[in-house]
Amino acid sequence: MSSEYEHNVGQLLAEKRAALEELSKDKEKNAGKIAQLQLEIDALESMYENYNLGMNVFRRAQGGRAGLRE
Repeated sequence: MSSEYEHNVGQLLAEKRAALEELSKDKEKNAGKIAQLQLEIDALESMYENYNLGMNVFRRAQGGRAGLRE
């Protein structure tokens, strides 16, 4: 099960990683941009993981509550 949020964050993360790979070819010239991209990638990974952890709890809880209502 995947949401639009997961898809978009995952796509943005892939784009940032590709840009980082490209900039890593000339590390001296692009040191500032590389550092900024790494921070952005770390933030996106945290957002993705936090969303998945929260949704997993919600999805399990939703299924657990459904049995109580029957």
